[in-house]
Amino acid sequence: MRSEGTELTTGQAPGRAAEGSAERMLSGDEAGSAAAKPATLDDLVGIVAVQVRAQASRIQELELALADAEARILSQARLICGATAAANSDLFNRRPVRAIIEEVLGAYPGISFEDIIGVGRERRLVEPRHRCMTAVYDERPDLSLPALGRIFRRDHTSVLHAVNKREPGNARRRGRTQQPGRLPANAGADGIGAPAF
Repeated sequence: MRSEGTELTTGQAPGRAAEGSAERMLSGDEAGSAAAKPATLDDLVGIVAVQVRAQASRIQELELALADAEARILSQARLICGATAAANSDLFNRRPVRAIIEEVLGAYPGISFEDIIGVGRERRLVEPRHRCMTAVYDERPDLSLPALGRIFRRDHTSVLHAVNKREPGNARRRGRTQQPGRLPANAGADGIGAPAF
């Protein structure tokens, strides 16, 4: 009789000899005492051989799946490392935002990092805050405007205003010909392109 823990995983039915020998191993009360013959050593060897072949096949399948998974992981790691090196070689060499801000604040004695990220709107804080926002925006292109807004505890549009307030040739504006939110000079009262009469 086959135990519950030994199942064939190949999807193939065991051979007739293995089934017949399993029936012969049943006790006389279960299979009928007159028809049951004791299992021979050859029958048991046949059963074990079928189970070994099934387990060997399953081991080969698992080894192949493992090798395939390892190859995919290595391929993805190479792709990530290559893309990182090609896109931004200084991925781990970027200066922290606080260091950038502290460098800008060197030109403004008496103003601290806490003043810059604080809620104060005094005139003496506006220019240093805008310069800090611009410096971080320029040096850390990996940070989005909303991320910069969270750093400075402001809305992202405040950061955008600070960045657009400086020289018109902004390096990160990606080819915009006008500042966001402003109509072109030839726009009419309706905001479309023709002047209104």
